[in-house]
Amino acid sequence: MKYLERIRVVQFFLFEQQDFRLQDITGIFGPNGSGKSSLLDAVQIAMLGANSRLVALNAQADEQATTRSLRAYCLGQYGENPEHRARDNATTYITLVWRDSETNEPLSMGVCLYASADKEKHDVLGRYIVPKIELSMSDHLETVDGEERPRDWNTFRHQLVERARVSGEDPLFNDANRYIQAALLALRGKGTTPHTESFIRAFRFALRMRFDKSVDQIVRNDVLESRPTNIKKFREVTESFRRLAELVAQLEAKIADGRRVESEFSRAAAESRRAVTWMAMGKMTAVEVERLSCDQATAAKVKARGHLATKNSEHQGLATQIAHANAEALRFRLAREAHSAHKDYGALQTEIQAGTKRRQDKGSELRNTLNLVRRTLAEAADSPFLETSATAMKSAAQKLQALVDRLDGSAQAEIESALRPALKVAEKAVGELFSRGSALERAIGEVEQSLEVAEASLARVLKGRAPLSDHVQRLLTELTDKGVNAEPICDLVKITDIAWQPVIEAYLGPHVEALLVSGDKDEAEAFRIYRGLTGKRAVYGAKIAIESRQSTGKPTEAGTVADLIEGKNSAAVAYLRRQFGDLRRATTDAEALASGKRTLTQDGMLVSAGEIERLRLVPAGLFRIGSGGAGQRDALQRDVNASKAELARLTQQSEALKQLLSTLRKVASEELVAKHVLGVLAEMDYATRDVTDKTQQLQGLADPDYVRLGEQEKHWTDVAGSLAPQVDALLIAIGGAETELKNRETAETEAQRKLAQAESEAAEAHRHPEYDHEFWMRRWDSLVERFGPQYSEMVEHCGAQQKAATGRMNGAISTGMGEYGTFLQKYQEHAPLEASGDWRKAGQWLSELLQRLDRTELANFRQEMDAAYRTSQETFRNDVAIALSNNLEWLAETMDRLNNVLRACPTFSNGERYRFRRVVRPQLESLLKFIKDVASFGPTLDLLGGAGEVPEAFRQLIEDKIAPGAASVSSPLDDYREFYEFDIEILREDPMSGATKVVGHLSKRLGPGSGGEHRAPLYVIAGAALASAYRLDRGGKDGLRLMLLDEAFNKMDMTNIIATMRYLEELGLQVFMASPGENLGTLTAFLHRYYDILRDADNNTIMLEGHDVSAEVRTQFREDLPEFNPALVEEEMAAMRSRPKSKTTQGALAT
Repeated sequence: MKYLERIRVVQFFLFEQQDFRLQDITGIFGPNGSGKSSLLDAVQIAMLGANSRLVALNAQADEQATTRSLRAYCLGQYGENPEHRARDNATTYITLVWRDSETNEPLSMGVCLYASADKEKHDVLGRYIVPKIELSMSDHLETVDGEERPRDWNTFRHQLVERARVSGEDPLFNDANRYIQAALLALRGKGTTPHTESFIRAFRFALRMRFDKSVDQIVRNDVLESRPTNIKKFREVTESFRRLAELVAQLEAKIADGRRVESEFSRAAAESRRAVTWMAMGKMTAVEVERLSCDQATAAKVKARGHLATKNSEHQGLATQIAHANAEALRFRLAREAHSAHKDYGALQTEIQAGTKRRQDKGSELRNTLNLVRRTLAEAADSPFLETSATAMKSAAQKLQALVDRLDGSAQAEIESALRPALKVAEKAVGELFSRGSALERAIGEVEQSLEVAEASLARVLKGRAPLSDHVQRLLTELTDKGVNAEPICDLVKITDIAWQPVIEAYLGPHVEALLVSGDKDEAEAFRIYRGLTGKRAVYGAKIAIESRQSTGKPTEAGTVADLIEGKNSAAVAYLRRQFGDLRRATTDAEALASGKRTLTQDGMLVSAGEIERLRLVPAGLFRIGSGGAGQRDALQRDVNASKAELARLTQQSEALKQLLSTLRKVASEELVAKHVLGVLAEMDYATRDVTDKTQQLQGLADPDYVRLGEQEKHWTDVAGSLAPQVDALLIAIGGAETELKNRETAETEAQRKLAQAESEAAEAHRHPEYDHEFWMRRWDSLVERFGPQYSEMVEHCGAQQKAATGRMNGAISTGMGEYGTFLQKYQEHAPLEASGDWRKAGQWLSELLQRLDRTELANFRQEMDAAYRTSQETFRNDVAIALSNNLEWLAETMDRLNNVLRACPTFSNGERYRFRRVVRPQLESLLKFIKDVASFGPTLDLLGGAGEVPEAFRQLIEDKIAPGAASVSSPLDDYREFYEFDIEILREDPMSGATKVVGHLSKRLGPGSGGEHRAPLYVIAGAALASAYRLDRGGKDGLRLMLLDEAFNKMDMTNIIATMRYLEELGLQVFMASPGENLGTLTAFLHRYYDILRDADNNTIMLEGHDVSAEVRTQFREDLPEFNPALVEEEMAAMRSRPKSKTTQGALAT
């Protein structure tokens, strides 16, 4: 075995040079302040490589806040005052010489320090380990001028290197940790190397020996070594799994967000199909409406044709009667002219006939004039333009009709009273038509202007540009028509990061579609034209950017919003950049609220000049910067078509109104028409009187027979004349019937055209790519059943349903495009520009993206995640579970061995014993069982199938739910000790039954009890900790076994001291202790060597006297101790019983 044989110090504390020899159990005894602890400190300084963070100098004085330091030891400081020192500078050596008791090979190790009174810190000059070499005191000294002093470190170092060449190992160590590891390796036994951290903790705990932590923490950290598993690989694998799981979760969230957008587009597409199908059903129903109209038009045409035939037949009859009357009149006229008296009365007869003819002509003229006024008013009353005057016109027409029917017997006053009101109504209607005509002209102008704007916008979109606002487009048209070259700013720039476009356009507002004009002449002309647009042509709010006033070429600062504006036209770029100025982009709240800065966030928060504002983001479908999409094109085409249709309708109304106005103007002048009618009446009256006078003359002078012939001629002439109005009426009726027939034929043709058009539109609607035949089949029968032959109502219903579906479609499109923009912004996706304004293309692009994400990226990540999960299982099984199981077995063996040693030791005070105890933490019981099962099933079986159900604790750990990313947090998978709570049980033997039972736990006893009761368990723990660290728990007692005890067994009674020493002996530890000496008599039974130490306070020197204690002496001392000889107790009790009792005692007993 290896044991510490010598301690050689040079210029350490008050020792200039001192050589200490140690054996298995060595003690230093002396009063407080004698310097006994300094030798223990020397050993720990050498053992711990002079690492100031690790050494616990004068450990038992910690409670009094000792001022000991490595520098103070080097300079030999003996008082609180720094001036109280033995030397001003020192080269200090502390060398430990170890001996292998089996091979007798030495090993020397130690440190060299330098300290000076004028330096606050010491220097570690070197650390050294030289196997198979014993460094003597002379190796550390040199003689200069006849005086021994410490050898210079460089010389000492050189000698070490030279002497170590034999072994071929470098004896020097710059790093304390490497030095400690090398020492533990060199001093190891046949088993494994002591665990470095466990050694340091246990070594320091033995020196400090106090409960400054809980019993659980002391046992966990100081008695038991960490023995980590290969958790690093497991953590790396699980971290890989976690990252992949996060990627999968992010992709799933992205796909879910995309599916929500896609569902809106799908809803829009479904509603679009329904709208198309409802339109098709409406078109199909419209075919029936038009067919019914066509049938009705044909029936009306047939009826009109029959009516015309009837009127023609009546006219033929009247024509025959008139021909007969005219023939008779001609016959009698010829007879009269052949009469002999004709030559005397012929001239008079001719005048009578001429007057009669003139009166008849004027009567027809009067009738025609009145019929014209009547017919004009009657037709005008049916016009939609004269709804307010319709009643008055119809009433006037009826009165005129009644007048015409009895015209031959009507007086002038009666005619005038019926005519004048009718003419006033006509005049009023003309005025009304003028007003309606003006309104129509204005409406036509507005529609023409809207059509012009829509066609211009459509032309822009067809060229791949976004449409402009109406007022901007109007101004652009005005400027272009007058030869001024103006270009919209939005056509000349681009935004480099599409995610910022919604908020950038929201901020720019009207500036985004400002019209850029270049050249002094054009700029001035643009100003003049803009200013000259007044009245109905006035344009307000449009921007004109003047190229000559833009500051081009200025660089933008990185991180500003202006930095995102680029383009080939420098003036356009400069104009928009100037709108932003120094406005900065912000992604976090802290950046947005940075003091003194104007900032803008992607979601529209604007911070500037002491105020905060939120901008409404521009939806992707309304972007101005970038190309116009198909959705914009379709919408503008619909606007153009609607404007053209409205213009055609208004133009048709205007033409009809003009024609009606032209007709009404012929009868709308009361004075002219009345004057004409009164003139006709006067001429009729004159002709009547003339005929009457001449007829009377003829009757008084002529031959009776001649007169009779004249009267017959007049009779048949009158008959023919009386039939003439009927013929006229029939001719008018025939004309009306012909017109009616023509109108009916035209109506039939139009109805047939509409029917053909309706059938064509219905067929086209059926061929529409979005027509849903299944939807039609589900709805058509119920529609027919509901409306029956009421096709017009069915058309209205289909139209209403189409409108509703279109509204829902537009709502879905609006929502979808809004969420689409949010999706692009959130996930930094860059969709093609043509998809920015076309929801169908956006939906198609999004569906392709989601399909790729779902079937490719997500599938790949899931596959990688599953592989990582399986790898984590395999890693856990092979690298963690088996190692943990081994560690748990080691724990059980270690505690069993320690408890066996404690069981074999004498009892402590009050007959108590101690036993290490471990209890599985309840929440980890299933995980512990799981790990043991995995280890027992072996690495070849499936983790899940072979070892049973995976506990939730493991699932949480592998899914990183317990401590995500907390690699520094203790985990039971990394540290086997985390499965347990540790304590030390206090046992006591029942004197009657001999059974041992638990009477308490050390964790509960701390506080009450004597100092000895508290310190005995500390020795038990310290011994166990060192035994564990030195691997003595498995019988490996051939390596390092050193234990340092300062203020050994202070305040402990003999029973506890003996039990403790027996325990430490049984563990196989080499004990080096320092004690005041009151327990020397008891300890002599265990000591192999001890030193008496005294300090001369006057001369500041230390005197040491060493004593060897032979085995015989130890045996003699043990013979007097009942712990070694239980028979002594029985002998003493027997002796007490055999002694005669004193009289006093007997009397007392008698009493």
